[in-house]
Amino acid sequence: MQDVLEKALEWAMNNLKAEYIELRYENLKKTNLELKDGTFVTFTNKVQRGVAIRVLADGAWGFSSTNRLENLEKAIEEAYKLAKAGAKAKREKIQLAEIKPVEDVVKSKMKIKPVEVNIDDKIGHLRELEKLLKEDKAVKSTMIRYEDASGEKILLTNEGANIRWDVNYLVQYIWATGKEGDKLAASRDSIGQVDYGWEIFETRETNEVVAQRVLKKLHAQLNGVAPKRGEFPIVAGPIIVGIIAHEALGHLAEADLTINSPFKDLMGKQIAPEFVTMSERIVDGGFGNDKYDDEGVPVRDIHIIENGILKELMVNREYAHKWGIEPNGHARAQDYTFPPIIRMRNTVFEPGDWSFEEMIEDIKFGYYVVDFRGGQAQLNSAFQVGVQEGYMIENGEITKPIRDTSISGIAIEALKKITAVGKDFGIETGFCGKGQTAFVSSGGPHMRFDGGIIIG
Repeated sequence: MQDVLEKALEWAMNNLKAEYIELRYENLKKTNLELKDGTFVTFTNKVQRGVAIRVLADGAWGFSSTNRLENLEKAIEEAYKLAKAGAKAKREKIQLAEIKPVEDVVKSKMKIKPVEVNIDDKIGHLRELEKLLKEDKAVKSTMIRYEDASGEKILLTNEGANIRWDVNYLVQYIWATGKEGDKLAASRDSIGQVDYGWEIFETRETNEVVAQRVLKKLHAQLNGVAPKRGEFPIVAGPIIVGIIAHEALGHLAEADLTINSPFKDLMGKQIAPEFVTMSERIVDGGFGNDKYDDEGVPVRDIHIIENGILKELMVNREYAHKWGIEPNGHARAQDYTFPPIIRMRNTVFEPGDWSFEEMIEDIKFGYYVVDFRGGQAQLNSAFQVGVQEGYMIENGEITKPIRDTSISGIAIEALKKITAVGKDFGIETGFCGKGQTAFVSSGGPHMRFDGGIIIG
């Protein structure tokens, strides 16, 4: 395949007057399983194979994709024509920040790749997990989705980039509903990995561990009490901290969205206490981990907020040039049918030096929120997040679980109310939508907010 791509690129360089030409090939074998209450409602294997073509000509982008590799030159020409046509109506010409082209082969870190696991073992894994969940009499329905992929991705550009990835990932998602008396509840759980393979289910995320986690969240709701509505001291666990980092703050730091967000006028200013730092970085077990982005730019750790100061944005090459920022590897595409856009990877708050016990010891009344179920945010940093596991804090102790609740606030205001940052660290993995889907993680340590968040 490498020869076919190189030949097509050479043809394009000889025949088209373009500033930039990018070919991104992928060939993935995917397995999708969905087990719902004892029946596999989805059971598929498929191959996803094709080429994404992006051309910059006369300061405008043209994009096309094809799964007919014999028509590759024609698809490149289509992208070129689109760019030329778009350039006529474009007021501001697109320019790309310069990078040093990379030649590399990125090998998978997985010990047991999904493609190496027998389908019967995957089926058995899901059935065992369902059995463990349904041993609990409160559980009335379960849905378990599993997806994996193995294959390769190749990036070639007219600048000389030549990168080949050994691509592998796996995803598991659970939704369980339960009932006790007249109380109904539901809990969710997700696992996503690009660095750890099937071994994750034999070590960190065994079926027993996952089932216990799901059931704990479910019973916290079934046995919970309705919280008081209002502004109280809130201690947020790593997963809640992560969703605030990602949804309410992270999108504001994607340079293509920053222009319409409060971050536009806050760059270089103090927006949080000096003990607060929020990063985009490689994380152990992170779903957004990679060595290069889909423009061939090395992925670089950045501090969006550093010691309370708004410092860095996520950029692709286009916005790196616009903002005068060094490219940092945040151009990502869902697959070969999409062009890369600016996306988060792993968005986290960094640990501090407080223990959990120190955080709660002087709280006479407040709440400990552990995990979320659904959420939304706006570009003014307003957010609302459903809570699927939470507890009351009374006189420095964790007491009753709570149910049917959510938290809301304005994140850039809530930042100012952070009074303690824990020394622990945790993440959750999942997906982010922005016109297309990306693998992401979010998290951090426990954090205490003395105001800025409404619960109810």
